[in-house]
Amino acid sequence: MDTPKVQILLSTWNGERWLPELLRSLEQQTFQDWQLLIRDDGSTDRTIQILLKWQEANPQRLSDLLLDGTHLGSKLSFSRLVQASTAPCLMFCDQDDIWFPEKVELQCTALRLLEGKFGKEKPLLVHSDLAVVDERKELQAVSLWEYRNFNVGQRKQAYLLNNVVTGCASAFNREAARLAFPVPLYAMQHDRWLALVCAWFGHIQPQPQPTLLYRQHGSNLLGAEPGGLSALGERVDAWSRQADAFLQRFGKQLDVADYRLVEAVAGLRYIRGWKRRQHILHHRLFKQGVLRNLALLLFA
Repeated sequence: MDTPKVQILLSTWNGERWLPELLRSLEQQTFQDWQLLIRDDGSTDRTIQILLKWQEANPQRLSDLLLDGTHLGSKLSFSRLVQASTAPCLMFCDQDDIWFPEKVELQCTALRLLEGKFGKEKPLLVHSDLAVVDERKELQAVSLWEYRNFNVGQRKQAYLLNNVVTGCASAFNREAARLAFPVPLYAMQHDRWLALVCAWFGHIQPQPQPTLLYRQHGSNLLGAEPGGLSALGERVDAWSRQADAFLQRFGKQLDVADYRLVEAVAGLRYIRGWKRRQHILHHRLFKQGVLRNLALLLFA
């Protein structure tokens, strides 16, 4: 089977309620040179039966169906999918979303133009806005970016603490896959890690047009709701561990100033209280927005 231009990487887990609608939205894509690469993360419902039935009806659309039966969680499951991929353009796909018909075409075209500008040897990523809906598909927010007050034009340093890239709304090239994966154990999420790597060593291009319905419901692993303050300290520790993983993999490729900045984030988990606040202020480890930074200093 020839390698398609686009492989859509779908990790499933107990998704029988949502999968049929997602698969129908993929079948309606205006760009046709794509295939699904699927890994099931140990489903116990009818997910696998739905996938096998879809495979029977659409054999030309499936690159592979990975059924090892192990529950890894989304981060490592998607990492396995990237490692198994071969296409020049890759797209993450969540089982409960609904793609607009032009999503693959828009993002594949944008990525191809980005490679024409910067070259295929750079890790490149494009990502779009999303329309947020509830489990009944009732609109909750026209724009996730506006709802979460995302600054999608942020500098590379901001990706150490902030993430504005949603995996299911992104597309990335072969070099990004090679450089960022397999994802390290202490990466916060597969898409957040990918964005961090592309921001530092390549380029990220935001697309303001929403390309899918981003469904929010009780079973979502990561939702669109803004996070509370109670877990801010835990998130700071997670930023720190991810920064340390970044240093372990890429430290030799960083200049002195960049190394010290990443090292400053990596050191956050070893200090508490006033010393942590001093550390944040001294190294200017700030998030987006005044209120977020006040919360960081008060509650981290």
